[in-house]
Parts: sequence; structure tokens; C-alpha cells
Amino acid sequence: MLQVLGTAILISLPSLSLAPATGLASAVPTIVQEDESKWKDRLPDQDRAAAEAGIGFEVPAFPEGLTWIGAPSEVSMEKLRGKEIVLQTWTCGTSLGRGIPKKLGRSLGDLAQRDDVEVILVHTPQDEEKSARFCTRAKPAFPVAVDTSGAFCDQLGAFKLPVNVIVDRSGTIRYAGLTDRGAASAVTHLLTLAFDPTVKPQPRPVPDASTATPRGTYPPMTGSAGAASDLRGRTAPPFVVDRWISPEPDARGKIAIIDFWATWCGPCIKAIPHMNQLAEQFRGKVECVGISDESKSAFETGIEKKNLKGSDFRYALALDPKGRMKSAFNVRGIPFVAVMSTDWVVRWQGHPASLTSSIVAAIIAADPGIASESSNPKSPGTPPARWASQRR
Repeated sequence: MLQVLGTAILISLPSLSLAPATGLASAVPTIVQEDESKWKDRLPDQDRAAAEAGIGFEVPAFPEGLTWIGAPSEVSMEKLRGKEIVLQTWTCGTSLGRGIPKKLGRSLGDLAQRDDVEVILVHTPQDEEKSARFCTRAKPAFPVAVDTSGAFCDQLGAFKLPVNVIVDRSGTIRYAGLTDRGAASAVTHLLTLAFDPTVKPQPRPVPDASTATPRGTYPPMTGSAGAASDLRGRTAPPFVVDRWISPEPDARGKIAIIDFWATWCGPCIKAIPHMNQLAEQFRGKVECVGISDESKSAFETGIEKKNLKGSDFRYALALDPKGRMKSAFNVRGIPFVAVMSTDWVVRWQGHPASLTSSIVAAIIAADPGIASESSNPKSPGTPPARWASQRR
């Protein structure tokens, strides 16, 4: 929710032997024993946990709604069975993302041309509206699947940072979150392993639907909605910021409290201790984020003038000079706070001084998604649905 950016499948298993199998084509290069940990890309812990949650399980089928660019009319995991598959997520909306297709192509080299290897570029929802124009101009060497909804990326455990998933010929995810060179090494290794068409991949576990049972009643939506449009009981606007001042928080399975503020706003400064108290009291169940629409330079100047420092805030801070979420709430005065449940519905809004601990506790008690198993990125086979949460 928080956090606003040719075909081949790569999969990995830990501690695999790299000795070549006998009877394979001589075109498969022999590689020396190497430390597989060196194949891994540098990813934040939550991104790695999400990507690796699917290792050892069946690769998810391509969902309906994908937009294919430069691919045959029909692409399915069933038809790709018997091939090594490299699924690489990316976006044309960032400089890092734009460089991924060519970088992966250079590392894979001749591997990508083999009949038993398929490479597919999965474009994330971030800037997906620009993908067709970019592909027309850049002409990527591999088929592109544009995942507008983020459903397929969520199943792969991929969010905003580029992630690859490597699948063996049986359809089992074997590796995830590798560097481009690591992906090439993993594919080379998997090609040395004999393919047994009778071996079926392990199905992914089905999430326990009982976790969706409401535990209580949300507090009544009475009183003033504050200096903004009344969105209580409705789906909140998508969460979006331009940059994080503090490390980006993980709000999965937590109540989100968004504080619209600015360094020049006296009442906003006075509300900081109260926001700190809420963040500390409900840490682990609640994620608080303060969003200012100031520019980076104006924010830094304001912080200096107010003699504030990072340790004065017990919650996350972000900037969005365009004020996109602020405009979506039609905020007419700050400070203004909105509280969203884990299903991204606005449960409370108003002045931060009116948001009491008892109100927050009541929202937590009623929310069935708090600390639910399905939101745990370490749950085997069930990556967190971060794109779905963000787009609610």
C-alpha cells in the first residue's frame, strides 16, 4: 500500500549442486562451483522476503487482463512447460527500470536464443500507460506483459524495484531476486538438470479465508470530517508520494494514519508529539506517515528554522510537492489526518488533536486484516499483495 514506481523464467533453490548432468547437449556450458549467494541482487528485506516466498512452488498462471507487446497471440504457462522461464519485472518510468531489458539481454547472451529458454519482461503498474510508447521506440528484445492491475506482480512477490523470477522446466520457481549475471548463472545451471515431464510442481497454498471474518464494529462516523471532503466509509485515494525523507515503512497488515502537514504550519508542529504518541503506542498495528507538499529545499529550510531533527519524529515522513493525495481528499486546511483500515477504506478523518487513542484502538479491534497471515511476506507460497493494497 505504502511504497508509491523473448521469454525465459528464472528460479532458484538453495545449495544446489552445480555439477553438470550427463547426457545433455554440449551447447550447455560447464560451470564451476560457485557461491549462489553471490547471484542475489541487493534488495530491501521485505522485497526479498516477498520475492522468495514463491520458491519451491508452482509459478502462477498468467492472469487475464495482461496486455502483451511483441508476443504471440497466446501465451500460457502450460505451453511454456519444458522451458526454463525468466520473468523479469521492470518499468519504463524510472532510469533503473528502463535499463533492465538491455542489461538482462546482455547477461543472458546466447542463452536467450535457445529453444528451451523463454524470457518475458513483466511491466509493473508504475507508469504502465507509457509502456506501449516506450516499447515502440526502444524495441525490447523480449515479449512484454504489461500488468496494469498488479495482480501478476503481487503473485510473483514483485513491487517497485525490478525483480526476476526463474522457473525450471517443470514449472517450479527455483530462484528470485537475482542480479542479471546471477540470472544467467541460474539458467545455465538449471539447463544442466534433466527434465522429467512426469514431475508436477507443488501447488501454492490457499490463504485461509477465515482471516477475513470481521472481529468487531468500526467506530461510528459522526462529527466533523475536518477541512476536507468527507470520504469516510469510502475507498481512499491511491497512496502516492514523490520522495521519502525517512525510510519507506511497511504498512501491510496495519492501519494507516496519514497526516497532511508542513513545516511552516504552527498547529502542525504542535501536533507532532501527539502523532508520536499514537505511532509509539500502536507500533506494529499502525503505520503513521506525515506528508508535506513542500519542495525538498523548502522542507529542509523549514526543518532547520524550527530546529527539528529526524529523531523528533517517531513516524515516517514523505514529500509530495504536487499534493496529489492532498488534492484527492480536497484538503482545505492543515493539519489534517485520515485513518485507513487495511482494506484502504477511510475510517476516520479530521484534526489530529481529535484522533484519540481509543478511536485508533477501536479501528484496530474491528479490522480483520490486522496482522493477517496473508499479509506476512515470510508465509511460504503467499507473497503480500502490495500492488492490490496500494490501488485500493
